[in-house]
Amino acid sequence: MSISIQKNLAVLALLGSIAFLSFALMPANARAADVCSFTTNLELGVESESVRCLQKYLNAEGFTVSDTGVGSMGYETTQFKAKTQAAVIKWQIANGISPATGTFGPLSRAKYQLMVLTGGSTQTPTPTPVPPVYVPTPVPAPVPSVDPEQKKALEMMRDARNAYEDANDDYEDAKDDGDELGKSKTYIAEAKEHLFDAFYALLDEDYGDARDSASDAKEAAENASDEIDGSGNGDGSDKADAKDAIKDAKNAIADLKDAIEEADDDGDDVDDAEDLLNDAENALEDAEDAYDDEDYEDAIDSAEEAEDLADEGMDEL
Repeated sequence: MSISIQKNLAVLALLGSIAFLSFALMPANARAADVCSFTTNLELGVESESVRCLQKYLNAEGFTVSDTGVGSMGYETTQFKAKTQAAVIKWQIANGISPATGTFGPLSRAKYQLMVLTGGSTQTPTPTPVPPVYVPTPVPAPVPSVDPEQKKALEMMRDARNAYEDANDDYEDAKDDGDELGKSKTYIAEAKEHLFDAFYALLDEDYGDARDSASDAKEAAENASDEIDGSGNGDGSDKADAKDAIKDAKNAIADLKDAIEEADDDGDDVDDAEDLLNDAENALEDAEDAYDDEDYEDAIDSAEEAEDLADEGMDEL
């Protein structure tokens, strides 16, 4: 595949990940009922209809999510769990996507979009016939080696993308609230441009430039958020701190939920961790109520309590 085609695919994938790709741009034959419109990363813990569509696609292509029950053909769900991740890894390996992390991210979406647009099918491995006399020992699929420079670039790009999305959320919230926006819009535009530069550099395997551009994108996005957080008068700083504390608590709770699910699948005792998870969710609810009441100090206290409880839950596993 030429670099120019790869770059075009990268643009589609990146635009989709930051909500600028429109499904209506696909040709009519690609908008069939069984075609998925992926616009965000799908990974462990995500719950959406896009996950159900992904599971249907994987099952149909032979990368079975589950042989029976939840996740099997006809019983796909909206929840991205360990079995879905395993099926995505098999699909990524079969289609030469490296690293095969199990996250259905920009490179995976680009590959999927190419298949939809060209009518191609995935490169499903042909099963080896089983002789009638004996059952051969299954040979695990080789795990592709990961270039550490590429891995670091991808991690920095993911962090930059998250900062960009946070800045966009902050901008929309501030705009809705009638707050001063400062130069946040300019910084957001800069962050977007640097993200594109990072993506092009990644495709060119220039991982140093990819990291530099990702760092610039993250810095610009954080500057945008700082412009919003630092604008206005009164309790603007407390409000921003409360929002950050609530966001940290949500992330800690999400991590605990994933850890509990994995531990439960392994047959470990998760009762104490689940109790702490319930307490953490209650504290988070208190924090959000206080935030809505503009009692930002109480919101911060409750959010920090929620995060601490989630951390204690992790210690129980």
